[in-house]
Amino acid sequence: MSKLPRSYSDKYVPGQGEYDLFKNLNAEWITGPFIKVFYIALVAVFAAVLYVSQVFSFEDMWTVTNIAHGVITFIFFHWIKGCPDDSTQGEYNAFTLYEQIDAGTPWTQTKKFLMLMPTLLTYIACQAADYKKFYVIVNLGIFFICIIAKLPQMHRVRILGINSTPGIDNPVQLQQKEKKRK
Repeated sequence: MSKLPRSYSDKYVPGQGEYDLFKNLNAEWITGPFIKVFYIALVAVFAAVLYVSQVFSFEDMWTVTNIAHGVITFIFFHWIKGCPDDSTQGEYNAFTLYEQIDAGTPWTQTKKFLMLMPTLLTYIACQAADYKKFYVIVNLGIFFICIIAKLPQMHRVRILGINSTPGIDNPVQLQQKEKKRK
């Protein structure tokens, strides 16, 4: 049993100890101790497979790795919303996975790591291409899309209503008070 007093006692099942009913299993895994190592290894294996296949040149291989990483992480972290776990009862339906990580708190270690990965991949891809104009434009384009989506100022922002959820992301409109009746 924890020595810290709990102020949200309605979130715990009586007699079940510290079981949090509102624990977000959808975002909890990304803060695990070995996820960062696994993440880096997965990107490295992808790059190694591209290199060994000899389909791409060395400069193309890193650019393709950066593009694939950018597209995949954008879709999974910034496009798909909600939580597949039914125990949350729809509490996270309006949030993307990135917005759910660490309960939306900005600049946590996990979020800093997730910002570092596209930065490093962009740097490696541009360096491998010897900063040729085409590769720099492509890699920086992917980089800016990935990084802008991760900024705290973009939390719950749906640009031009793209990826908004009807009924959840609708703007709140205040009604003016009715004129006094005669």
